[in-house]
Amino acid sequence: MTTTDLELPVSVNPQTWNADTTAMLEFAGLTWKNGDKREYAPAGVTAGFINACNRTGLDPTTKQIYAAQMSGKWTVLIGIDGMRTVAQRSHQYEGQTPIQWTADGVTWVDAWLPSDPTAKPLAARVGVYRTGFREPLMQVVTWAEFGMDSRFKGDNWGKRPAHMLGIRAESHALRRAFPNDLSGLYTAEDFDPDDEAMVIEPSEDWETLIEQAETKDQLVDYVNRAREVNELTDAVRTKALVKHGEFNRANEAFTGDPTKMTAEEAAELEGA
Repeated sequence: MTTTDLELPVSVNPQTWNADTTAMLEFAGLTWKNGDKREYAPAGVTAGFINACNRTGLDPTTKQIYAAQMSGKWTVLIGIDGMRTVAQRSHQYEGQTPIQWTADGVTWVDAWLPSDPTAKPLAARVGVYRTGFREPLMQVVTWAEFGMDSRFKGDNWGKRPAHMLGIRAESHALRRAFPNDLSGLYTAEDFDPDDEAMVIEPSEDWETLIEQAETKDQLVDYVNRAREVNELTDAVRTKALVKHGEFNRANEAFTGDPTKMTAEEAAELEGA
């Protein structure tokens, strides 16, 4: 049984997650700590990620698959090891040609060993064999299209340009050979690092609306509306519970700390 079988949640509601599930989804990039507050990716993103894990059988704890904001949107990302795993599990994968590099587009070599250690390959290529195909599905990627410029010398593209361009060729070849299995899944290199990540805002300022609610019925309506659009976060839920307690205390039906509601009172609001 895989870690994915053991820990992936059935529900996108963080209130249903245990500690192991939260740890897995934090590793996958779907939840994170912001000071003393825990943040969560939008519920729709979490649902899409869970579906991708179930469809591919990939394990977030090994970084075969993860989520991130890329090029202005949340995206399910897959590492090269994840792509190789998907291909192998298809039972139609029959290996690859060696990765090759070229400095002129004419002569291809199996090892990139330039006399100038700063020289970068012009292009890389690799072919993937799939059952039922007469020839390998070849993919060529060029440094001009997919390489990084001098601004990124501090990362892998600057330190290991041939290795990274070769992986890029392999990922494109695997996607070409297994389009159905790898559709909708991208590597981080598929996105422009200059693009700013999108800040996803809720459809309504639920915390302010709840704070300004004048009646219990209005409060319950806000909770229902937030739940319908998958925006009933921990912060919104806590604000609603506190407000509910304040209403009860005003009616002398609730005493003590308004954050410490009885089980019956919490169930009343939770069932809204």
